[in-house]
Amino acid sequence: MSRMLVACFDVRDPRRLYRVAREMENFGVRVQKSVFECHLSEEQLTKLQQRIAEHIDQTEDHVRYYGMCNKDVSKIVVDGPGNVTIDPDFVML
Repeated sequence: MSRMLVACFDVRDPRRLYRVAREMENFGVRVQKSVFECHLSEEQLTKLQQRIAEHIDQTEDHVRYYGMCNKDVSKIVVDGPGNVTIDPDFVML
């Protein structure tokens, strides 16, 4: 079962920044320049974190993962264009 998380990063080097952004695109949807909304299982999150760790400099770069429960997701407000992403595996009957 997946849950939503928000991943954001501050990567100092442009080359590393590009690599981190490309890797994030494999796991989520870009909602701002360095912010992604992802719907991941625990295994997928672990895989994402491992892949990101290969590209960042642990002394300069920062990546944060904020787990969101359904209650939190329902309270997200978007001002401006765009929508909150939905879990592609979730179906409401």
